[in-house]
Amino acid sequence: MATVDCVLKLGGSALTHKSQLETLRAESLRGAAALVHKLHGAGQRRCIIVHGAGSFGHFQAKEHGIASGTSARSADDDNLRCGLCLTRLSVTKPFGTWKTSCKNVIQTGIDTVKDVLDSGYVPVLHGDCALDSEQHCCILSGDKIIEVLAKKFSPRRVVFLTDVSGIYSCPPDTPGARLVDSIVVGPDGNMEPPVLSSVLPHDTTGGVSLKLQTAVNIVSQSHGTIPVLICKLDSEAAERACLTGELKEGEGTTFSFAES
Repeated sequence: MATVDCVLKLGGSALTHKSQLETLRAESLRGAAALVHKLHGAGQRRCIIVHGAGSFGHFQAKEHGIASGTSARSADDDNLRCGLCLTRLSVTKPFGTWKTSCKNVIQTGIDTVKDVLDSGYVPVLHGDCALDSEQHCCILSGDKIIEVLAKKFSPRRVVFLTDVSGIYSCPPDTPGARLVDSIVVGPDGNMEPPVLSSVLPHDTTGGVSLKLQTAVNIVSQSHGTIPVLICKLDSEAAERACLTGELKEGEGTTFSFAES
Protein backbone atom coordinates (compact mmCIF):
# COMPACT_ATOMS: atom_id res chain seq x y z
CA MET A 1 0.00 0.00 0.00
CA ALA A 2 1.41 3.40 -1.01
CA THR A 3 2.42 5.68 1.85
CA VAL A 4 -0.02 8.23 3.20
CA ASP A 5 1.70 11.54 3.81
CA CYS A 6 -0.57 12.96 6.48
CA VAL A 7 -3.74 12.17 8.38
CA LEU A 8 -5.14 15.53 9.37
CA LYS A 9 -7.79 16.04 12.06
CA LEU A 10 -9.63 19.34 11.92
CA GLY A 11 -11.11 19.87 15.35
CA GLY A 12 -14.79 20.65 15.67
CA SER A 13 -13.98 23.49 18.06
CA ALA A 14 -11.67 25.03 15.46
CA LEU A 15 -14.24 24.86 12.65
CA THR A 16 -17.35 25.79 14.65
CA HIS A 17 -18.40 27.72 17.70
CA LYS A 18 -18.87 24.56 19.75
CA SER A 19 -20.99 26.19 22.46
CA GLN A 20 -23.44 27.62 19.89
CA LEU A 21 -25.83 25.32 18.03
CA GLU A 22 -24.74 24.71 14.41
CA THR A 23 -22.57 27.81 14.13
CA LEU A 24 -19.69 27.65 11.65
CA ARG A 25 -16.36 29.47 11.84
CA ALA A 26 -16.33 30.26 8.12
CA GLU A 27 -12.90 31.91 8.08
CA SER A 28 -11.30 28.94 9.84
CA LEU A 29 -12.89 26.54 7.35
CA ARG A 30 -11.49 28.56 4.46
CA GLY A 31 -8.08 28.50 6.15
CA ALA A 32 -8.26 24.71 6.53
CA ALA A 33 -9.13 24.33 2.84
CA ALA A 34 -6.21 26.57 1.87
CA LEU A 35 -3.87 24.46 4.02
CA VAL A 36 -4.95 21.24 2.29
CA HIS A 37 -4.42 22.98 -1.05
CA LYS A 38 -0.85 23.86 0.01
CA LEU A 39 -0.16 20.26 1.00
CA HIS A 40 -1.37 19.12 -2.41
CA GLY A 41 0.77 21.74 -4.15
CA ALA A 42 3.83 20.64 -2.16
CA GLY A 43 3.47 17.12 -3.51
CA GLN A 44 1.85 15.66 -0.41
CA ARG A 45 -1.18 14.48 -2.33
CA ARG A 46 -1.94 11.36 -0.29
CA CYS A 47 -3.67 13.00 2.64
CA ILE A 48 -6.75 11.98 4.59
CA ILE A 49 -8.90 14.59 6.29
CA VAL A 50 -11.07 13.85 9.32
CA HIS A 51 -13.11 16.66 10.81
CA GLY A 52 -15.04 16.94 14.03
CA ALA A 53 -18.72 17.78 14.04
CA GLY A 54 -18.29 20.63 16.51
CA SER A 55 -21.60 22.32 17.26
CA PHE A 56 -23.29 20.16 14.61
CA GLY A 57 -24.67 16.95 16.10
CA HIS A 58 -23.40 17.21 19.68
CA PHE A 59 -26.45 19.00 21.06
CA GLN A 60 -28.91 16.58 19.47
CA ALA A 61 -26.85 13.55 20.52
CA LYS A 62 -26.68 14.78 24.11
CA GLU A 63 -30.40 15.51 24.33
CA HIS A 64 -31.39 12.04 23.07
CA GLY A 65 -28.70 9.95 24.77
CA ILE A 66 -27.16 8.67 21.55
CA ALA A 67 -23.75 7.95 23.08
CA SER A 68 -25.16 5.44 25.59
CA GLY A 69 -27.70 3.88 23.20
CA THR A 70 -29.85 0.96 24.38
CA SER A 71 -30.12 -2.79 23.95
CA ALA A 72 -29.96 -3.69 20.26
CA ARG A 73 -32.96 -5.97 20.75
CA SER A 74 -35.09 -3.31 22.39
CA ALA A 75 -34.30 -0.41 20.11
CA ASP A 76 -37.95 0.60 19.80
CA ASP A 77 -37.42 3.76 21.79
CA ASP A 78 -38.89 6.49 19.58
CA ASN A 79 -36.83 9.12 21.38
CA LEU A 80 -33.59 7.28 20.61
CA ARG A 81 -34.53 6.66 16.99
CA CYS A 82 -35.57 10.28 16.57
CA GLY A 83 -32.33 11.44 18.19
CA LEU A 84 -30.19 9.29 15.91
CA CYS A 85 -31.87 10.76 12.83
CA LEU A 86 -31.66 14.33 14.12
CA THR A 87 -27.97 13.93 14.96
CA ARG A 88 -27.15 12.52 11.53
CA LEU A 89 -29.19 15.25 9.86
CA SER A 90 -27.21 17.86 11.76
CA VAL A 91 -23.85 16.24 10.96
CA THR A 92 -24.35 15.49 7.26
CA LYS A 93 -26.61 18.38 6.15
CA PRO A 94 -26.43 7.93 4.09
CA PHE A 95 -25.34 5.79 7.01
CA GLY A 96 -21.64 5.19 6.49
CA THR A 97 -20.02 1.78 6.32
CA TRP A 98 -18.51 2.06 9.82
CA LYS A 99 -20.12 -0.07 12.52
CA THR A 100 -19.35 -0.71 16.18
CA SER A 101 -19.95 -3.20 18.99
CA CYS A 102 -19.93 -1.79 22.52
CA LYS A 103 -18.47 1.37 20.93
CA ASN A 104 -15.51 -0.57 19.46
CA VAL A 105 -15.10 -0.38 15.68
CA ILE A 106 -15.87 -3.73 14.02
CA GLN A 107 -16.46 -2.62 10.41
CA THR A 108 -14.78 0.20 8.53
CA GLY A 109 -14.86 1.96 5.20
CA ILE A 110 -11.11 1.59 4.69
CA ASP A 111 -11.42 0.05 1.22
CA THR A 112 -13.37 3.08 0.04
CA VAL A 113 -10.82 5.45 1.57
CA LYS A 114 -8.01 3.61 -0.23
CA ASP A 115 -9.89 3.72 -3.55
CA VAL A 116 -10.41 7.47 -3.19
CA LEU A 117 -6.72 8.01 -2.38
CA ASP A 118 -5.55 5.84 -5.29
CA SER A 119 -7.77 7.83 -7.64
CA GLY A 120 -5.98 11.05 -6.68
CA TYR A 121 -8.58 12.56 -4.38
CA VAL A 122 -8.47 13.63 -0.74
CA PRO A 123 -10.86 11.54 1.39
CA VAL A 124 -12.84 13.57 3.90
CA LEU A 125 -14.37 11.71 6.87
CA HIS A 126 -16.07 12.95 9.99
CA GLY A 127 -17.33 11.95 13.40
CA ASP A 128 -20.81 10.50 13.19
CA CYS A 129 -23.49 8.27 14.67
CA ALA A 130 -22.86 4.59 14.02
CA LEU A 131 -25.06 1.53 14.32
CA ASP A 132 -23.86 -0.60 17.25
CA SER A 133 -24.57 -4.34 17.49
CA GLU A 134 -24.94 -4.22 21.29
CA GLN A 135 -26.47 -0.83 22.10
CA HIS A 136 -28.22 -0.03 18.80
CA CYS A 137 -26.19 3.14 18.21
CA CYS A 138 -23.28 5.17 19.51
CA ILE A 139 -21.15 8.17 18.73
CA LEU A 140 -18.17 7.31 16.52
CA SER A 141 -15.75 10.17 17.07
CA GLY A 142 -13.32 11.45 14.49
CA ASP A 143 -10.51 10.61 16.90
CA LYS A 144 -11.45 6.91 16.89
CA ILE A 145 -11.60 7.01 13.11
CA ILE A 146 -8.09 8.48 13.01
CA GLU A 147 -6.74 5.70 15.23
CA VAL A 148 -8.08 3.11 12.76
CA LEU A 149 -6.66 5.04 9.80
CA ALA A 150 -3.23 5.20 11.46
CA LYS A 151 -3.20 1.41 11.92
CA LYS A 152 -4.26 0.73 8.34
CA PHE A 153 -2.21 3.31 6.44
CA SER A 154 0.85 4.03 8.67
CA PRO A 155 1.00 7.71 7.66
CA ARG A 156 4.18 9.76 7.86
CA ARG A 157 2.48 11.93 10.47
CA VAL A 158 -0.83 12.58 12.21
CA VAL A 159 -1.68 16.22 12.91
CA PHE A 160 -4.52 17.52 15.08
CA LEU A 161 -5.45 21.15 14.35
CA THR A 162 -7.51 22.68 17.15
CA ASP A 163 -8.77 26.01 18.47
CA VAL A 164 -5.85 26.27 20.95
CA SER A 165 -2.09 25.99 20.56
CA GLY A 166 -1.82 22.39 21.76
CA ILE A 167 -2.10 20.39 24.96
CA TYR A 168 -1.91 22.31 28.22
CA SER A 169 -0.88 21.22 31.70
CA CYS A 170 -4.55 21.71 32.69
CA PRO A 171 -7.56 23.19 30.86
CA PRO A 172 -6.34 26.32 28.98
CA ASP A 173 -8.82 28.59 30.75
CA THR A 174 -7.49 27.51 34.15
CA PRO A 175 -5.13 29.97 35.91
CA GLY A 176 -1.55 28.76 35.62
CA ALA A 177 -2.19 26.58 32.58
CA ARG A 178 0.90 26.23 30.38
CA LEU A 179 1.47 24.79 26.95
CA VAL A 180 3.14 21.36 26.99
CA ASP A 181 5.65 21.31 24.13
CA SER A 182 6.45 17.60 24.35
CA ILE A 183 4.69 14.55 25.72
CA VAL A 184 6.66 11.33 25.98
CA VAL A 185 4.66 8.10 25.75
CA GLY A 186 6.03 5.03 27.52
CA PRO A 187 5.65 1.40 26.39
CA ASP A 188 2.84 1.02 28.94
CA GLY A 189 0.96 3.98 27.46
CA ASN A 190 1.67 6.37 30.31
CA MET A 191 2.29 10.04 29.52
CA GLU A 192 5.03 12.24 30.86
CA PRO A 193 4.17 14.83 31.97
CA PRO A 194 0.63 13.89 33.04
CA VAL A 195 -2.14 16.18 31.76
CA LEU A 196 -5.53 17.18 33.14
CA SER A 197 -8.29 17.74 30.61
CA SER A 198 -11.88 18.90 30.45
CA VAL A 199 -14.99 18.10 28.40
CA LEU A 200 -17.85 20.45 27.51
CA PRO A 201 -21.24 19.39 28.95
CA HIS A 202 -22.69 18.71 25.47
CA ASP A 203 -19.56 17.09 24.01
CA THR A 204 -20.49 13.44 23.39
CA THR A 205 -17.18 12.43 21.79
CA GLY A 206 -14.81 12.63 24.77
CA GLY A 207 -13.21 16.01 24.11
CA VAL A 208 -9.54 16.49 24.89
CA SER A 209 -9.40 13.27 26.92
CA LEU A 210 -10.14 11.13 23.86
CA LYS A 211 -7.80 13.20 21.70
CA LEU A 212 -4.99 12.58 24.20
CA GLN A 213 -5.73 8.86 24.36
CA THR A 214 -5.82 8.64 20.57
CA ALA A 215 -2.43 10.34 20.28
CA VAL A 216 -0.97 8.05 22.95
CA ASN A 217 -2.37 4.93 21.26
CA ILE A 218 -1.01 5.88 17.82
CA VAL A 219 2.46 6.63 19.17
CA SER A 220 2.67 3.55 21.41
CA GLN A 221 1.20 1.10 18.89
CA SER A 222 3.56 2.34 16.15
CA HIS A 223 6.51 2.45 18.60
CA GLY A 224 7.02 6.07 17.65
CA THR A 225 7.22 5.54 13.88
CA ILE A 226 4.10 7.71 13.45
CA PRO A 227 4.65 11.13 15.04
CA VAL A 228 1.61 12.95 16.39
CA LEU A 229 1.44 16.74 16.60
CA ILE A 230 -1.22 19.07 17.98
CA CYS A 231 -1.32 22.80 17.23
CA LYS A 232 -3.68 25.64 16.41
CA LEU A 233 -5.48 25.67 13.07
CA ASP A 234 -5.21 29.41 12.53
CA SER A 235 -1.43 29.58 12.91
CA GLU A 236 1.78 29.46 10.87
CA ALA A 237 2.73 26.35 12.85
CA ALA A 238 -0.14 24.40 11.28
CA GLU A 239 1.41 24.46 7.81
CA ARG A 240 4.85 23.46 9.10
CA ALA A 241 3.42 20.63 11.20
CA CYS A 242 1.53 19.19 8.23
CA LEU A 243 4.39 19.58 5.73
CA THR A 244 7.38 18.60 7.86
CA GLY A 245 6.06 16.99 11.03
CA GLU A 246 7.96 19.52 13.11
CA LEU A 247 7.02 22.25 15.60
CA LYS A 248 9.10 24.95 17.22
CA GLU A 249 9.01 25.52 20.97
CA GLY A 250 5.80 27.26 21.99
CA GLU A 251 3.96 26.37 18.78
CA GLY A 252 2.23 23.18 19.86
CA THR A 253 2.60 19.72 21.33
CA THR A 254 4.60 16.82 19.89
CA PHE A 255 4.14 13.22 21.05
CA SER A 256 7.16 10.91 21.02
CA PHE A 257 7.86 7.35 22.13
CA ALA A 258 10.24 6.28 24.89
CA GLU A 259 11.66 2.78 24.70
CA SER A 260 11.77 0.88 27.98
